[in-house]
Formats: sequence, C-alpha cells, structure tokens
Amino acid sequence: MESKKIKNRTEFFVYILAVLGLIVAVNYMGTRSFKRHDMTEGKEYSISKATKKILKGLDDIVTVKVFFSKNLPPHMNRTVTDVKDILSEYSAYAGKNLRITWEDPADNEDAKQLARSLGIPEIQLQTVEKDKAQVINGYLGIAVLFADKKEALPVVQNLQNLEYDLTMAIMKVSRTTTPKIGIVKVDTFPSVPLQLRGQMKNPESTEEKFAKLIQELESNYEVSTVDLSEGKPVDKDIKTLIIPGIINMTDRKAFEIDQFFMNGGNLIVMADAVTVNFQYGANAVPQESKLLDVLEFYGVRVEKNLILDPSCSQVQVPQQVGPFQMNVAVPYPYFIRLDQKSFNKDITAVSTLTDVIFPWASSLTLLVDQPKSDSTENSTQDGVKATVLARSSEKSWLASGHYDLNPQQKWAVPQEGELKEHSVIAYLNGNFKSYFADKSIPPVHSPATDDTTLNKINLQPSGEDAGRQVVTSNINGHLVVIGDADFVAGQNANQTANMALIQNTVD
Repeated sequence: MESKKIKNRTEFFVYILAVLGLIVAVNYMGTRSFKRHDMTEGKEYSISKATKKILKGLDDIVTVKVFFSKNLPPHMNRTVTDVKDILSEYSAYAGKNLRITWEDPADNEDAKQLARSLGIPEIQLQTVEKDKAQVINGYLGIAVLFADKKEALPVVQNLQNLEYDLTMAIMKVSRTTTPKIGIVKVDTFPSVPLQLRGQMKNPESTEEKFAKLIQELESNYEVSTVDLSEGKPVDKDIKTLIIPGIINMTDRKAFEIDQFFMNGGNLIVMADAVTVNFQYGANAVPQESKLLDVLEFYGVRVEKNLILDPSCSQVQVPQQVGPFQMNVAVPYPYFIRLDQKSFNKDITAVSTLTDVIFPWASSLTLLVDQPKSDSTENSTQDGVKATVLARSSEKSWLASGHYDLNPQQKWAVPQEGELKEHSVIAYLNGNFKSYFADKSIPPVHSPATDDTTLNKINLQPSGEDAGRQVVTSNINGHLVVIGDADFVAGQNANQTANMALIQNTVD
C-alpha cells in the first residue's frame, strides 16, 4: 500500500515537471517566434503589414511619449484603452527598439513644458458631472522622438487614422535619408521667365499648375520635376514617380516611365482619358496617349468617359435674381464627391478619407485578378493583384461620345438598371512585364507611329541608346492609377481631402 502511494507521488511529481518543462519550452519558443492574434470582431487592434515591416526594421531606439491626462472625461476612457492596446501591438513587433512612456503634464510642470516644446497643446474638454456640463483642461497628444528629430500628434481624435499617423511619425524620425519624389513635367513650352510667360498667354507650367501639390509633398520628401522630353532615364534615386496627366505622352516618354517602373520605382498615374478645356467654350475631348496603352498592358484600362454622380460638389453659375445678377451654387454631377463609403475600408491610407472631389473623372476597368465573368479579355500580367481603392456611388452613371458640360442643364438621369458604382482609383501590385519587352527603344524625336510600324522598321538604338538594354520585368511593383488629374490642380488643390488622398498614396 505504501509503495503504491510512493509510486503515485512520483508520477504526480513527474507530471508537474513535465508541465513546467512544457511551459518553459512554449515561453522560449514564444521569444524566438512571436505572433499575435486579434480576436476582436472588427480586427480593431490588427496593424498592417507595412507597419509591422517598419517596426521590425527599426535598428535603434525610438521613443513614443504619450501625454494623456488622468482626469479625462468618462467618454474618453475608450480612447485611452484603444491607444494602450494599439501601442502594445506596436511594442510587441518593435521589441526593445520602441520605448513607450506615459505622462500627465497636469501633475508635473516639467512634463507640461516638455509637452509644449514638442508641440502638444493643453486642450479644453467638456465633461458632465452631477448633470452639469463643465469644461476641464487636459492633454491628449503623442510625441515621437529619435535623436534630434521629433514628430507630434497634437490631439488624438481619429482612432481610425491613428495607425497611419503614428507609423508615419515613426518612419519620419527613424529614416536616415529623405526619399525623393518625381513629378513628370506635362507642359511642352520651354522654360521662360514668369513675367514673359504671362505676356505670351501660355498655359501654366507643371510647377505652377501643381504648386500646392509640390508644396505639400515637400514637407515629407525631396520633390523635383522630371522632364522626359530629352529621352534620358529617370533618376534612380527617385523612389516614386507621379504622372499628373497623359497629354503630350510620346512613345519615348512612355518608354522612360515604363523602364523606371521595371527598375523598381513606384508609379502613381493620374490619367484623365477625357480632357476638358474652355478655350472655345466648355468642351470635352477624348485623349489618345501612349501611356493609356501602357496602363492597359499593365492591367487597368482608363475608359474614355466621364462619370456623373448625384453625390457631387457644387459650382457657381450666374443667375438673374430680380434686377441683379448673382452667382448661385448648383449641384454639378461631373464633380463627383467621394465620401467615406466610397473608399476601401481595408486599406489604411484611404479608409478614413471623405469629401474628396474629382472633377471630370474617368472610370477604370481592371483587366487582372478578376473573375472570368467580369472580364473576357486575357491579360498578359499573370502575377499581378488588383485592388479598387475608391468607387463612385451606386447611383452614378457614365457619359461618353457627347458631353454636355452645361451646369444649368436639366440633368437626364438614366434608368435604375444603368446606375452603378464605377472604379476611380486602383492599386496594382506584383511582378509586371514591360510594355516594351519585345519592342525597339523608341527614338527621342520621331513622328507618331503605331506599335506595328515601330516593330517593322526595327529602329536601331543610336547615341546614348546604343548600349542600352530594355528591362523586361520587375518584382513586387507598385502602381496606383487614378482616373483624374484635375483634383490636385489649381483651385481643386485647396480641397484638404484631395491633398490628403495624394499624400497618403505617396506615403
């Protein structure tokens, strides 16, 4: 009997040791191979792959200082909890290279001065105590520090955009060089002094037309305009190339864009397949451009149409009101308005955007990564995935062939069956093949020719092109196509959401 008890105790002791050994092994493996699972229904605390990559790539300590008051109103408790959970996720992936501290400046004069110096203001918050509304002072900001660099999120209000803002701040302070962004020059007249150009009544230069865009991007990047007219390769130091329109796009310019893309550069193409001008009254003209052919080869066709949408902006038109003529705001369906429902909720860069205005936008048709029932055409890009980033509303319709741009017309809305969503922004990612893989290098200056003629004459490269080889494919290419170029030009660039869209896309 006694030996049986001893045996049972021994077995129980061995069992305990085995369990402890298993726990130790699991903990050890957890430190070597870490993975977190977000069990919330909406994946509220799941951070994107891009954020994880940036956090894992930190090679030195970045400090995140959270300046939150302890006496925040009760309705702010959820905000505090969510911020803690998200930062916990960041810490898990960054490890020792992310240091997070929490401070309440209200309790510490030094912390208050530090917050002020980092761009974190004291704000007024409304609370209700004993059925009486009161205003209290508090802090709700985050600062990101590395060496002598600092970035601030002055007030954390939009939790949906917190990951984007926080990751951008970490990326800005931790990067060793400023990325270069190129904007392709789309005007054709030579550079002349501004005062002389005004006398010549020439159209705006690229730098003038997109001045606001350049100014906004220069806060985060080194920005330069790229002139492709000389037929030279795009500077390899440029990480992302923005093409703000498709006019005047010769074969050679399209070739240089293609080769930049094949060499690992990122592309953002704003392609308005229908150009609206007011030289002889308002009129719209479909465009012929080599770049449209290249984009279609990559897997997205920019249709030669214009989208109309009851979700739209307004324009001012003169109307007679009694004895006076006044400007009156009227809805203009050609100026489509993209609200929060228009944007892809799974893509952080656009998920929180709203009130983006696209004037005279064309629809996009994806030719890759689509069900066979959606596209009868065979794409040459087998290794490319496509994602729609934004669509018009389900009540939108298309105009093609004839375009009545008169804002005072009586709008003829099609039948219900003709109303549907239309893609206006698409993101394509994967291993692309070059449009020029089986073609000769186009000459810098030549008359317009179609692809068949170009192949028949088999032009031999000369001069600087003599030893140049066509790069026939890329790996993990990134391409964003937007069916409008006017949304960041002129007065449209003053629309805050429009600038946020292009900035987020570049980021």
